[in-house]
Amino acid sequence: MVSAISCRLRTVLMIAVLVLFITGPAAAFTASSLDITVDETGDAIAVFRFTLEGFIENAIPQSMLEEELLKGLGTSSDPPELIVMDRSSATIRLKKFAAVGDVPTGTEYRTVTMDFKKAQIALQQSAVSTVVTADFSPGVMTVTFPDTYSRQFTGADVLPALTHIVIDPAKAAAAEAQAAAAGQPIPTTPAGAIKVISSPEGIMVTMDGNYIGTAPGTFPDIVPGEHTLRFSRDGYETIEKTVMVKEGETLQLSVFLSYGPVPATYAPGFGLALAFAGVVTACMVFRKKM
Repeated sequence: MVSAISCRLRTVLMIAVLVLFITGPAAAFTASSLDITVDETGDAIAVFRFTLEGFIENAIPQSMLEEELLKGLGTSSDPPELIVMDRSSATIRLKKFAAVGDVPTGTEYRTVTMDFKKAQIALQQSAVSTVVTADFSPGVMTVTFPDTYSRQFTGADVLPALTHIVIDPAKAAAAEAQAAAAGQPIPTTPAGAIKVISSPEGIMVTMDGNYIGTAPGTFPDIVPGEHTLRFSRDGYETIEKTVMVKEGETLQLSVFLSYGPVPATYAPGFGLALAFAGVVTACMVFRKKM
């Protein structure tokens, strides 16, 4: 009887190992959405929603998940502050998410870039990396400024840096009156735009080292002057262009990327690690039943 049970167990475990090895790691942590609300000081409240899937749904320690999330979502020298978290969402305070400055017509906010790959790498390098695969890039990201103006992004690994001016009616009126009294042009928001026509679609665009979105698309609120743009996508060669943006004008660019080396999607041996985790889990379940 014992021999029959042992033989049956070995067969089940061998099948489990083979299936896990062939199929490879399956996503166990998936980001759903991220809503960031910037306050007048430049700090922000971020609501990060996610799902846990598969047999590890209840196996990830809450403390470890909190730690890796905070590592990956940090945006300044001040660490983010966890307000509340459960198994499907986290509310986090992001300190100094936006730089705040005065302009003639109001207050200017410049947000930082947020790279979700950092959180994903942090989790993969942690103690649970043998059983957890993760997609930390939210399907939908929304940033809302103090005047309720918002920008939304979908299907991106990086939240771009944004610039927005909250108009103060009193300051705008005073600036207009001062300009009129001096016989000078009325001050305007110094912004231009860049429209990118691209092939293929889904090209990542960075400007002066900050991610600003994907092409094809139009990128507003660009400070006039010279900027360096970088265009990249996995599997294609990366190119750079230096452009001059003028106030109140939309610069149009055409970008065509050639095929290039395709990077590996995950480290060799990860499938074996997940298969081993499956064997350990199966053994624990069998022992409990015995």
